[in-house]
Amino acid sequence: MLPDEVVTLYRRAKRVAAFTGAGISEESGIPTFRGDSGLWVKYPPEKFASVTGLLRMFITQPDRVVDFAIDFYRMPLMAEPNPAHYALAEMERTGKLIAVITQNVDNLHQRAGSKNVLELHGNMYRLRCMRCGKHRYMAKDEIEGMLNRLQQAKGSRIRILRVVTGIFKRCECGGRYRVDMVFFGEPLPQDVLFEAERIVQEVDLLFVIGTSGVVYPAASLPYIAKDAGTKIIEINPVASAVTQIADHFLQGKAGEILPKFLHV
Repeated sequence: MLPDEVVTLYRRAKRVAAFTGAGISEESGIPTFRGDSGLWVKYPPEKFASVTGLLRMFITQPDRVVDFAIDFYRMPLMAEPNPAHYALAEMERTGKLIAVITQNVDNLHQRAGSKNVLELHGNMYRLRCMRCGKHRYMAKDEIEGMLNRLQQAKGSRIRILRVVTGIFKRCECGGRYRVDMVFFGEPLPQDVLFEAERIVQEVDLLFVIGTSGVVYPAASLPYIAKDAGTKIIEINPVASAVTQIADHFLQGKAGEILPKFLHV
C-alpha cells in the first residue's frame, strides 16, 4: 500500500512528470553502467565512453572496440519494458503525466507506449547526421546484423573499418551519420535540456525514479524542481543524492511501486 500522504499528493497533482535513470532499466535486465556488473567495470569509461577514447582504442585495439559494441548492445536488444515503463505510459495516456525525462538510451519508454519522452543522453537505436542533424532509426534486426558483421571482422582493422563505414553511411547532404548518443565530454542537447528544465518547474509533482543523482547536468533537474516548489517523490531501491530533497522516498522496485499509482 502507498502511504496516505503520497496518495493525497498524487491525487491533487494536476500535472506530473517523471525523471528516470538507469535503475528503471535495470529492472528489465540492463545492468547499470557503474554497477558491479556494469560496462565500466570491463571497459574503462575514459577509454570507451568518449569519442577520442574510442578512436584511440580503435587504432591500438580494434577488436576491443568490437567487443565493447557487442556488449553495449547485447542486453538492451534482449530487454523488454517492465511494469514501471508501462505504468508511466498509462499515466500519460490518462492525461496525468505530461512527460518522461530520461537519462537512458535504451528506447524502453517508447516501446512501452510513452509518447512525450525527452532523452537527455540520446538513443542507441538512432543515428544522426553530423552535418545537417537528420535522424534515422535502426531496427533491432539491423543492429543484430551489424554486430554479427563486426564479430566476423575481428582480427582485421580494415574489415572492421569497412563494416563501420557501411553502418555510418553518408547522408543526402554529404555528412556522415553517427550514433545519436551523448558521449563523455559532449554537451547534452540544449533544446532537450531546456525543455526538461521548464517542465520540472511547471509540474505539480515530479517522480524521480532509479537515478543515482550524481551525473550532471541531468542530476540538477530535481534541484531545479525543488527550487520551483515542485513536489518530489523518489522511487529507488536505495537512497540516492536526491533523497535528502525528496518530499517522499519510496524504497523499492519501481516496477512494483509505480503500478500502484494507477489504482488510487
